[in-house]
Amino acid sequence: MELTTSQAVQAYGVFPNVLHRMILMGRLQARRDERGHWLISKESLERWNSRRVRRARNSQQEVSAELTESHV
Repeated sequence: MELTTSQAVQAYGVFPNVLHRMILMGRLQARRDERGHWLISKESLERWNSRRVRRARNSQQEVSAELTESHV
């Protein structure tokens, strides 16, 4: 299954320029349709988003740990 950039923006809560950058960097699998619009692989988006969410969660845990340590 493929999603348009607009559908991916709504589904994953990211800016279109982020998706375009990830496509150009090869981090998302995508192709252009006959009108030149990007169609992004949903599986690729799900893998990328799960890594993005995991990194954000780890970052929050690190900040929380640093705050806890500074109050000890």
